[in-house]
Amino acid sequence: MLSSRRSCAVLFVLFAALPACAVQPFDSDEPERIGDDSQTIKGGSLATDYPESVLLTMTVGGKPRSLCSGSLIAPSVVLTAGHCVHGFDSWTVTAPFAGSQRSFTKNATTFDWSSGSDSVDPDAHDVALVLLDTPITLASYPTIATTGLADGARVVNVGRINNGTLSSSALYASKPLKVSSAADAGYQFDYMASEVIEHGDSGGPVFIPGTHTLVAVNSGGGGGTEILARVDLLHDWILKQIAAESGSGTRSQEGNDPGNGPALGESDPADPVGAADQAAATRAGPAGAAGRVSPATIAADCPPPASAPATR
Repeated sequence: MLSSRRSCAVLFVLFAALPACAVQPFDSDEPERIGDDSQTIKGGSLATDYPESVLLTMTVGGKPRSLCSGSLIAPSVVLTAGHCVHGFDSWTVTAPFAGSQRSFTKNATTFDWSSGSDSVDPDAHDVALVLLDTPITLASYPTIATTGLADGARVVNVGRINNGTLSSSALYASKPLKVSSAADAGYQFDYMASEVIEHGDSGGPVFIPGTHTLVAVNSGGGGGTEILARVDLLHDWILKQIAAESGSGTRSQEGNDPGNGPALGESDPADPVGAADQAAATRAGPAGAAGRVSPATIAADCPPPASAPATR
């Protein structure tokens, strides 16, 4: 991953993760500013065309710790990044373009994300689901992609940053930008693109332009490049969680021992999530050390480091 665990210095230079800081004063519900040197989602505009986009506040022990973005994919299911779930024990979700409906929960699940470092793990899917206590209703919900995008395809990033301001009331959509597979760079479960996302945009939806088809979630970035966690690879697992929340199945319990069954990404093509029936989702647990966020290159409401990672 983007850390000393990998011996590939090129990857570290290319995708070195911006640190995430989870502890902040929170004098108000949600602070509005991040760093003075932050940028907007470049060319961004209000994401009113995406009522499924949501604001996410992550909590530990009843205290707000960090902020992310996400998307409603069913009345009681929010898609976000794995690092927006791991290490937190409750979540508040607000849908600003759906009548500002709000819901709270202590339930969330990941497929295999369990890292606690501040860098993107290339060996896990940075994808999670937040399972709401009270449904948030929309006229319709987005579609989860079933196949990967070709290199050069365009996508739209959605997140909560606008001109250096972390919004507590809106989300913003980028102009379409080209993506390519990040597999050759060592990130087999991800896309890569020119960086337009920042702290607080983590977990935000990535759409095919002009549609409500979700292809990825915002995962990380640095040095001018962003990493987007693909959702088509977990399509079957995501649908099973939605079915469980709708009452037609059983909610996944703690498990997903990586030592059982085929390795992720190496399973039977008929089971693209890697033996999903045997590898249940990892349940979100309590936070570790105070102020620690999962591999959040852009997860938290904090300024970027004094020196940005080098580009190619």
